[in-house]
Amino acid sequence: MRIWLPILIACLCYLTPSFLLFKKSTSDKKLINFNTLLIAFGLVAHFIILKASVSFNPINLSFSNALITTSFFSILIFWALNFNKNFNYLQPFLLIPSVLLLLIHPLFLTTHFLTTNLSPLFITHIIIALLAYSLFTFAAYLSIFILFFEKKLHQKKKIDALLSGSQPLIEMENFLFNINKIGFILLAITLVSGILFSEQVFGTPLQFNHKTVFSILAWFIYGLVLLGKRLYGWRGRKSIYISLTAFLFLLLSYLGSKFVLEIILHR
Repeated sequence: MRIWLPILIACLCYLTPSFLLFKKSTSDKKLINFNTLLIAFGLVAHFIILKASVSFNPINLSFSNALITTSFFSILIFWALNFNKNFNYLQPFLLIPSVLLLLIHPLFLTTHFLTTNLSPLFITHIIIALLAYSLFTFAAYLSIFILFFEKKLHQKKKIDALLSGSQPLIEMENFLFNINKIGFILLAITLVSGILFSEQVFGTPLQFNHKTVFSILAWFIYGLVLLGKRLYGWRGRKSIYISLTAFLFLLLSYLGSKFVLEIILHR
């Protein structure tokens, strides 16, 4: 029951900024600073939930823990970047799903302790993988917003206050490209470390199961999008739909397998 208090605090801190943005202009400096402070408190509560659930020694990387860990780092990335970028319009798209994940977290909480020794190589591999997944998660939310924003523009209707405070479409797409590029590099490092050091990191030789295949396929598709953007100037819906397809494969590679094994098959 003790875990519910930080969950409720985090949910309150995450929901309030989103609701306030719908009522006031996003250019209100006091509102932006207040929302930034609220999200910071939410991140602290979120970390307390992680500490209680993941435990770190040994690490419990169950399906639900993996979800809220990725959610935590995605919000942290958003919070850090928002000091230099105007990403306030992303708050409802990023924070509201995170609230839903936190609320259902205790219902799906299982134990899946990693038996591997916490060697520096293993810890580095986990950190880089989490950063890659979190960056791609953030990029997926941004991609969905861009599609939503572009649809509003094509409808030629009056843009509401939340959307009017956003960045120009071309600037958002360029930033999305840079986020995907960093995530692509981190995912490449994750795959290489998993392939070259599988026995040292995981204690078993590399196995080409669906998790490995989907991860490599996601990496390849992200690379295709980046190459298309660089060489042929890909932009707009085509580029975003392809990158979201890559994100779907990335979800299937790790979270999909954990969901089937832990939630459905109870293994």
